[in-house]
Amino acid sequence: MAKKVIFLDRDGTLNIDHGYVNEAKQWQWIDGAIDACKRLQDAGYALAIVTNQSGIAQGMYTVEQMHKLHQYMNAEFEARGVHIAMIAYCPHARNQTDCDCRKPKIGMANQIEAKIGDIDYANSWIVGDKEADLLFGKTAGTHAALIRSKYWEEGKLSAQPDLIVDSLKQATDSILSSRA
Repeated sequence: MAKKVIFLDRDGTLNIDHGYVNEAKQWQWIDGAIDACKRLQDAGYALAIVTNQSGIAQGMYTVEQMHKLHQYMNAEFEARGVHIAMIAYCPHARNQTDCDCRKPKIGMANQIEAKIGDIDYANSWIVGDKEADLLFGKTAGTHAALIRSKYWEEGKLSAQPDLIVDSLKQATDSILSSRA
């Protein structure tokens, strides 16, 4: 049976985006993010993180440093009973055209599906704070919740999100209430 998935952007969705966050001392959870993930998980969604990490290609940090940060993040999730099915990342530069994984392309969704099995895209969601997240969801065939951020302006988006929210918590409230 195909799984419903919540695809989560990382920086700006789960943690405060301080720019190229790459170690635990820089990590700052957004209020309510872990609890929102737990509620989504308890409602039957698999959780997967999809994150563009161009700082790797720019030499700002290494894949190993990113993995160490993700281990820290996962330990924090697991301590609260939240299981992340997979973390997919794109290590490529923003202007690199020969990769299929940088959002808005859907290579990371394909990687996740290869690991966890068939995904019910029509009943899945992407939650993120950039237009690339929105377009990732539209291309993959998911619903999209776009968190207000400095990276886009309402009325100037190239596609319309299903939800415009202020946080992952607010997106979770709306996603779960729409299922009732």
